[in-house]
Amino acid sequence: MALSPEVIQAFANVRGIVDPTNFNWPREVEGLNGVFSIPFKPLRIITASVGHDEMTLALVPLDRLVAVGSSSQNHTYSNVAGLLQDKPQISRDPETIIAEAPDVVVTSPFFSADGVEALSKAGVLVIQTELKHDAEARINNILLMGYIFGEEERAVEFATEVRDRYESLIAVTGAVETRPRVLALTQYSDKLWVAGADSTEGSVIEAAGGLNAAADAGVEGNQTTSLEGVIAMAPEIIVIAQPKEFGAEEFRQSLFDNEALAELPAIKNEAVYIVEGKHFTTLSYWNIRGAEDLARLLWPDDFADSESPPFSLAE
Repeated sequence: MALSPEVIQAFANVRGIVDPTNFNWPREVEGLNGVFSIPFKPLRIITASVGHDEMTLALVPLDRLVAVGSSSQNHTYSNVAGLLQDKPQISRDPETIIAEAPDVVVTSPFFSADGVEALSKAGVLVIQTELKHDAEARINNILLMGYIFGEEERAVEFATEVRDRYESLIAVTGAVETRPRVLALTQYSDKLWVAGADSTEGSVIEAAGGLNAAADAGVEGNQTTSLEGVIAMAPEIIVIAQPKEFGAEEFRQSLFDNEALAELPAIKNEAVYIVEGKHFTTLSYWNIRGAEDLARLLWPDDFADSESPPFSLAE
């Protein structure tokens, strides 16, 4: 079936597509690890990446994703775990991936160079694509992966869904006059962690209409901090994107019990919330859900009657 002019135009400026006028096979794409020719429409797909698995299931039917990593099957980390319980499990060991005979492995920048080399030597086509949290990169990756999978119409449809949902949120949160100071704070192994500039949690805070207190204090990325550091950041709201099974509730209570934090605005106003970690930390469109949920906390009058619908899946 011929693609419409609107669909063809949507791919005109997608980073990674070598020839955006070619919708036949073979087709070439430029991944982070080089330029590759895809000989035919891939029917057996592996990603070895939670974020990529989440995006893949929005683009192709479930049966084309032939195996997944354990994290994608874990409800703590994955937003699509419920769909993947019956899938064969692979690890970062190349042999487990080779055994599933994938047509293509589309994976993240975090897959090891040694693993990519081993798969490539075994004749497996491996394409690493970016995995970023900003709105433009999110749409680019959806379209690029749709092109790799031969699902151009679905990719454009889903990119429109994601873009519309994000812009609908920003239309409200982008117009606020005063942004509350929000701190994404967790505790692991007795160390306090905050999410600063260019962090996934920070992008969620900003999309929800908050001011990222850690970024405002000069923190870059995810960094450890001290109790004094938290006090200096003076958050009005604290969000804990930490799984409850890893102590989120105990950590929250410890903040209220610590006398040194008694005058902190977030503590005085009891504005410390445990949020769904997989919406705040995953590198996929599910970050929008995290921003929607946080926006309801920050702006209850504007979002009081709103609900977050499920994202659509490929049929």
